[in-house]
Order: sequence, then C-alpha cells, then structure tokens
Amino acid sequence: YKNIKLPMLILDQTNLVVVPYQVNLPNFITKRKVSGEFIVNPNIKDFRSIREKIILIENADPGYDWIFGNNIRGLVTKYGGINSHMAIRCSEQSIPAVIGCGEQIFNKIINNKEIFIDCSSSLIYSR
Repeated sequence: YKNIKLPMLILDQTNLVVVPYQVNLPNFITKRKVSGEFIVNPNIKDFRSIREKIILIENADPGYDWIFGNNIRGLVTKYGGINSHMAIRCSEQSIPAVIGCGEQIFNKIINNKEIFIDCSSSLIYSR
C-alpha cells in the first residue's frame, strides 16, 4: 500500500487509474562475457549477416533455431524464460544469452550500437 499514489481527493472511480508496471528479471545463460554489434530480429534470407553478431529477438521460439548454425556471439530476447527453447539451446552451445529481459531493457538497448553482456555478474548494458 505504500507504493500506491492517490490524488488528494477521490470523488468517484474516475479519479483512480491502475497502470500495471512489470519489472522483468532477465535470465542469464552461461557465465561468459561478450560484447559487440547486434542485429534486431534477423531475417533468414540474410543469414550471413548475423555471423559474429549478438542477436536480439522478441520471442524465444523455435522458429529462430536457424541462428545457431551461423556462429553468433550472443542472444538477447525480450520475452521468454529460463526453460524456454532458446535458453536451452544457448546453454547447450555455451552461447552467452539474456533471456526475457523485458520491454524496458530491450527498448533501451536497440537504440545503441553495441551491447555488453556479462552473464557471470548478471549485467547487460549498451553504448
């Protein structure tokens, strides 16, 4: 109740607005560090362009399994969990990944040029 902000005077229900705010805790896969350029939502037609890049995708679904055949540096997903398909694949191949980082982190990252991921310290940032 301490985190609820109310107007000075509540006259009726129109004075109340509920705004959900979710804070995601990313799941870090491996204990490795990686940094470099990234590509957002790559296209299978341009599969060569993802080599040695960090891949950013919204959903961690099996439809992006083709990225694992192209020597990627890392993976960041907006949605997904520790038991998702992409988390398991990254763990199998020792690819540093941040799974389910949420909208705030994802949107902040895509406005920059490079990403730094330190899975051992549970850090992700960009510049």
